[in-house]
Amino acid sequence: MNSLTALERLRRLLAVIPWVVDQDGPLIEEIVERFDYSRDELLDDLEHVLFFVGVHPFTPDCLIDVTVSEDRVWIQYADWFRRPMRLSAAEMLQIYAAGRSVVEITGDNHLGPLERALTKLASGMISGSNETVEVRLGAGSMEIIDVVRSAIADRKSIDIDYYSYGRDTAGARLVDPHRFYADKGHWYVAGHCHKAASQRVFRVDRISRCDETSLEFERPLLDEDHDYQIPTDGRLPEVLLELASEARWVVEEYPHSGVEEESGGKLRVRLPVSSAHWLERLLLRLGPTGKVIKWPDGLGMELRSEAAQRILALYGV
Repeated sequence: MNSLTALERLRRLLAVIPWVVDQDGPLIEEIVERFDYSRDELLDDLEHVLFFVGVHPFTPDCLIDVTVSEDRVWIQYADWFRRPMRLSAAEMLQIYAAGRSVVEITGDNHLGPLERALTKLASGMISGSNETVEVRLGAGSMEIIDVVRSAIADRKSIDIDYYSYGRDTAGARLVDPHRFYADKGHWYVAGHCHKAASQRVFRVDRISRCDETSLEFERPLLDEDHDYQIPTDGRLPEVLLELASEARWVVEEYPHSGVEEESGGKLRVRLPVSSAHWLERLLLRLGPTGKVIKWPDGLGMELRSEAAQRILALYGV
């Protein structure tokens, strides 16, 4: 069995809970085999972690109940967890998309509670309608996804051809993949890029070729708490954008260090800028719905004008 980080153990425990509830007293050995758990770790997590999970005020009716007896495990949700959830349409869609991505990537046709929950969500997302809802998570070759997942499990480097949207360039990269995950409708692989000599995140649908190599790597100890996302702590230059109400998607799609509501539904958002090419593309995409209010040298509205002129020049205008 592979040694797991604390974060990986937590994710595995969260996957175990609904399965044990659904099985109503499975054998400890069944859980160990199905979830690749060591017996000692499983019992430690059940008795010293899960037993204390709940909500304020943490009275018995607000805590998850765990019973281990005669080599079997029973888990019962606290009364609080049985209350119907009141979700907005956007929250329901987000949960449904995340659940469908798990189903698709595991290829498991017998996911039990998850499948039932997704069926209920799908039927409830369009109130008063017989229409069905289908959510597909970002384009991405299943062959590439399989190679990435295999390389992470084997701790082998991958050789990829990758298109960088921010720099508008394509090229080969050698990457030590540490993590594979979904976020905002796309699959990502995060890890150490040998070319950049640093941690990087790659969107899977921008990988045109992916081969597992024979090169082995050791996952760094900082991996469990490492933030692969664009930093919002001032390490990168920031611009202040004013967005029209129809451009609110920027706040949901990109990391930011602050948002202010303005009159008329407008927003002001501070965005870290990892690349001038990325910002000019964003400004072109926004058009009149977004403008730069404050910027460091070289990252002002002239970016959009220069980019537009280059595009027009391509067409001889």
